[in-house]
Amino acid sequence: MTEQKMKESTQAKITAAVALARGVAQKALAPSPNPEWTEYDMRSIDEWIALQDVKLERPEAIRRLVELGLKAKAK
Repeated sequence: MTEQKMKESTQAKITAAVALARGVAQKALAPSPNPEWTEYDMRSIDEWIALQDVKLERPEAIRRLVELGLKAKAK
């Protein structure tokens, strides 16, 4: 893989992670403290977990995604 393709691939992964993180953060900050997670939401979170270098449980993954989303929103 060329360096340019690696950069594009990495950027695409980061963009996807930020988009997912923003969505998770919005749900976490919703008025209801117990958001209704759809099957799509859970699948998206599981896919994000699979891309990580370490094995995460869903609650920890959600916490990390919320943190990423909040940091991205602050920019």
